[in-house]
Amino acid sequence: KDYGPFVTSWQLGQKYGKIFKTYFAGFPIVNVSGKDNIKALLKNEFKGEGRGIGTKLIGGEHNFGDLFGDKAVLYENDAGKHGRLRKLAGDAMTPVAIAEALPSFQDLANQQVDKVLKADTIQMEEVFNDFTLDVAWKQILGLDLKQEDIPEFHKMVQIWVKCIMDPMLLVPFRIPGLMKWTKVGRARTYIVSKIEEKLDKLERDGPDSSTLSKLYFATDDDGSKLTREEVIHNAMILIFAGSETSSSTLTCASLLLGLHPNVWRKIKAEQDELVAELGEEFTRETLDKSVYLDSVIKETLRVKPIEFGEMRLVENTVEVDGKQIPKNWFALFNVKQTHWNDPSTFKEDGSHMDVREGFQPERWLDETTKPSEWMPFGEGGRRCIGERLGMAEMKVFLGMMARKLDRYDLVNVHGDDDIVWKPDTVMARPADGTEIRATAADTSHAVEYQI
Repeated sequence: KDYGPFVTSWQLGQKYGKIFKTYFAGFPIVNVSGKDNIKALLKNEFKGEGRGIGTKLIGGEHNFGDLFGDKAVLYENDAGKHGRLRKLAGDAMTPVAIAEALPSFQDLANQQVDKVLKADTIQMEEVFNDFTLDVAWKQILGLDLKQEDIPEFHKMVQIWVKCIMDPMLLVPFRIPGLMKWTKVGRARTYIVSKIEEKLDKLERDGPDSSTLSKLYFATDDDGSKLTREEVIHNAMILIFAGSETSSSTLTCASLLLGLHPNVWRKIKAEQDELVAELGEEFTRETLDKSVYLDSVIKETLRVKPIEFGEMRLVENTVEVDGKQIPKNWFALFNVKQTHWNDPSTFKEDGSHMDVREGFQPERWLDETTKPSEWMPFGEGGRRCIGERLGMAEMKVFLGMMARKLDRYDLVNVHGDDDIVWKPDTVMARPADGTEIRATAADTSHAVEYQI
């Protein structure tokens, strides 16, 4: 069984092609796939109100806007304001800024891998959830949580993240008492309160090494800064991107590596070589030289990407590939369909997207086989600003896992068993959470394997 709430749209794409109309919650939506088509549509972005396309949550500023924050870079449609937001938020995501976060990532990954080794069997989904949520409070927000407070933070973020799957929030009016009387509203209020407390501390004590600090103290050429509300809303987006999407990708990667032990051995060989050359610490150079590991993560995101990019409202009729998308209709970018139809990888039987037959990280190491239509982080001016952060935390965890584990076995997947996926997730997650049984590595010698 396939995954995701929009799986029907993907199935319709198989029948009706790269551009077709459907309806969701009564709204006309045009599904657009294919990198050229998506780029053609995005050329109409930031043309000014009423003259192009803009990011739009169904229900407008109501409900979803309240819960996610409409002052984030994701939802700003004014070209000048968006450019300013992206520049200032991007200052917290530079290669240098990410490199400063690597010791924190490594420490958190090490703790979770030790937990894997102590268990007889363990669901990797839970491990990756804990890891990415720990990254959220410790590195992204820089909170000083007591041990007994960590489970509460994890719980509240998970409740808040799940709101994106709630169709009740699509109604075109504000739900009374949303922030006060609903679980998701109270969860969002809790997270914002933690961010507010941290901002007060930063204002009082000055900058620290957290991502939130870099957001708060980033200055434009004229000396202006993000407003407090803009900092909070962009921090919320980073929490979502850094926890939900990274955790899902890592969970799928652990499944794929369990299905492909030869790929696992190649990751281990690469990490052995890097430890011998650069030492145990993960640095910017370590990640740059983790070429095969990088290809594994990219291939995971190719085979099991987020299904759709952000919704756009067509503010003036546009034409894409000979088809008109009328004014006031919505356009949705179909990432999964784009990956499926990539001419560099496409096979008629669909095996290029199969977790057993299609998973081939080596395709990324040769320009002649490298995918040409790959967009798991979006495209254009709204491409995910947390891409570097997400890739770094995933590389560190899988690298640490390869160093400390000799091998592992999938507990619930045997032979050619079908993989069952959870039906209500933003990205693919195996129904069993990728339950594994791990064996510790013998660190007295390096594993040799030809990459």
